[in-house]
Amino acid sequence: METRLVEGALWSESARGTNGVGTTLAERAPVSVVGVEHYEHRNHGLACYGAPVRDIRDRIVAVLDASGPVSAAAGFIHASVIATAAAIEALLVARTYDAAVPGGLFELERLLARLPHATLVVEATGYVRRTNVRLRGLLREAEVSGLARMVSSRFAEDPARLRPRLDDTSGPLRGLHIELEPLGPPDDPFAALVHVRPRRRGPQALEPVEAPRAAFLPIAGSDPAIVAARARAARFAITDLPMLLLGETGTGKELFARAVHSSSTRADSPFVAVNSGTLTGTLLESELFGYAPGAFTGAAPGGRIGKLATAHGGTLFPDELGEMSPSAQAMLLRFLEDGSFFRVGEATEQRADVRLITATSRDVPVLVSEGRFRGDLYFRVRGIVLRLPALRDRTDRRELAEVLLERIALKQKRPKPLGLSPAAVGWIESHDWPGNVRELRTALEFAVVLAGDAPRVEIWHLPVEETMPAPHQGNLLLAAERTAVLGALDQSRGNLSEAARHLGVARSTLYRILTRQGLRGISGNCSAGGTEPGSTHD
Repeated sequence: METRLVEGALWSESARGTNGVGTTLAERAPVSVVGVEHYEHRNHGLACYGAPVRDIRDRIVAVLDASGPVSAAAGFIHASVIATAAAIEALLVARTYDAAVPGGLFELERLLARLPHATLVVEATGYVRRTNVRLRGLLREAEVSGLARMVSSRFAEDPARLRPRLDDTSGPLRGLHIELEPLGPPDDPFAALVHVRPRRRGPQALEPVEAPRAAFLPIAGSDPAIVAARARAARFAITDLPMLLLGETGTGKELFARAVHSSSTRADSPFVAVNSGTLTGTLLESELFGYAPGAFTGAAPGGRIGKLATAHGGTLFPDELGEMSPSAQAMLLRFLEDGSFFRVGEATEQRADVRLITATSRDVPVLVSEGRFRGDLYFRVRGIVLRLPALRDRTDRRELAEVLLERIALKQKRPKPLGLSPAAVGWIESHDWPGNVRELRTALEFAVVLAGDAPRVEIWHLPVEETMPAPHQGNLLLAAERTAVLGALDQSRGNLSEAARHLGVARSTLYRILTRQGLRGISGNCSAGGTEPGSTHD
């Protein structure tokens, strides 16, 4: 008898009447349809057991059905179908969390255990997926259920605009400060971390929502790549996942690492940096892991505990990871496996609890393919990867220069802030900056000293000559001319008339030199005493 149990067949109740698949969809619950319970006479010889499969938002995404001859009908088949559907649902939930949070539910559990305040994970449906011990000590079961309903109602309003705070001024949760941190895609979150704190009295009753991100304020800039890296780092700072920072030398990798540490639950413990690029071979191993007394010639009589033990409870930051020796890589991998290590020249096992943030300017996958870096170590340290853009690729160079200039002037206790002339801005935005932000900061520090009490940094205050490539023999005259002009402008504090007199040329000649040297933009930004281009006072 033809039963149409084939791929592509339609088994809705409207098409076939009662049946295992269609009735499960209609009832939104497990069903059994055996023999004559089928609407169609030709299906009376079937026993069908169905169960819905729901995703994390409680939407039915599939039906699991077991159909066979009615003579094989048995209750345990129905139970098996229901249990298998539940297992599939659990897998869907796990994969949803894995896609949203590196480490998935396992890492969320670790995070909740380390948080200093009460927290729970509530899904859009109102289902409480996880809680920590501090929450169970703060709220009763009925209060947790009420809180979950409030969170679910927020999701129902507009999940893409989930408001970060919950207020319950008259209900059982009054007196609590409640914050929501969405999990999942920004436009369609599926759950939220719900942070619950007792509300403080006095004018500072509420902690600002952005408090954990305060540590990232020193990282200036509005370039999209920097904004994204800053937001991602702030989001994962509170976890213990390893973090790998990629970027050229001078892009601010250590600044990011320190900000992550300062906004983490380990902020009160040490941040320990070690430069793997300046320490080679056993020297790096002894610096990182420490060494026993007499481990090698020149060793301290009492030995040394090493950077790893020093960072216990806090953050270890090995910079230039790509330069690490093979033996140091093996020792670091062992530590990441179980938290144990050995000091150089010692057989006693040591243990340390650290969060690892590494950085490199090298292309690690290439090093792995060439056999110069361990692939297993690479995959252990890249829990979260942040790529920091080179300064030449950033769109906010002027903004960054102004922020750095302000900080430098403040550090040097200048009475008035310094500005940047249009010509100085033009050079900053056109220069390649092979040394990245570090080079820009050094150039501005140079300029501030040279500017003295001038109201702004001019192009002749910047180390333009130091960043020019060495001239060829044919360009020596142009190079000498450029040096003389910049020196005259510096001495005259930008007054073109004085600069021209110092050089012994007419102002019109000086204008032509500025044009030839690519410094023409400064002529409209000079001190008093100048005239507009085109004047010919010989």
